[in-house]
This record gives sequence, C-alpha cells and structure tokens, in this order.
Amino acid sequence: MDNSQSRMNHEEKVKSAERNPYLWIKQAVMFSMVGVMNTAIDFAVFFLLTQFVSMYYAFAQILSYGAGMLNSYLWNARVTFSISEKTKSRFYKFVILNLSVLLVTLFMMHSLLFLPLYINKLFSTLIGLGVNFILSKLWVFKA
Repeated sequence: MDNSQSRMNHEEKVKSAERNPYLWIKQAVMFSMVGVMNTAIDFAVFFLLTQFVSMYYAFAQILSYGAGMLNSYLWNARVTFSISEKTKSRFYKFVILNLSVLLVTLFMMHSLLFLPLYINKLFSTLIGLGVNFILSKLWVFKA
C-alpha cells in the first residue's frame, strides 16, 4: 500500500470514529472529568485572590481562568482527545477559544451580579464548559 492509500485509510477511519456516538460520549465524560480538575483550580485560585488578596472579581476571574486553562490544554490534548502531535496552531486555537469563553463568562458574571458571587461563578462556568467542549472537539482537537 502506498503512502496516499495509507493516508486515505487513516482519514476514513478518523471520519468514521468522529461519527461514532460512543466516542463523543467517552470524550464528553473525559472532558468533564478534566473540567472538574480545571474548575477546582479555577475556583481555588479565584477564592484565594478574592478573599485573601482582595482582588477585584474580574481580575481574579482572568487569572483563575488562565490557571484552569493551562491545566485543561495539557490534560485534554493527552487524555481526552489523545493528540500526540503538538502543534503551535492547535495551541493558538485553544487559546483563542478559551479567551472567547473567558469573555463570555465575564459578560455573564457581570450580567448576573445580582446573584451571590459563587452561584454566579458556578452558573457562568457551566455555560462555558458546554461551549468549550463542543468547540474543542470540532475545532481545536479535530483529528
């Protein structure tokens, strides 16, 4: 089998796997488990910055989200989407996506300031998680 046939076989296998609902479920579960770690990091850093450093919530959100984002890239690339090939373009897509989700969560937090801060943070985080998974799967870590 020549190189072009081998590449076509690989592409067909990838397309078939992407349509497999069990793969989506498995990846969604793994993404959520990584998300729990990211959220724990995010909330811990946010809590420390707002409670012990008295940092303004928006600045604390940016720093805490960044800490969770770095953890997310490392675990999701290796475990959730099993990407062995590390490329700068994939990392740039990841950063663009996560900065966009950060802006969405900041907008939501600002819009929901009438709620207690930690309920506001939880609600904003859950919405961000859903958007982040779908775009990570279909754009950032697309095989």
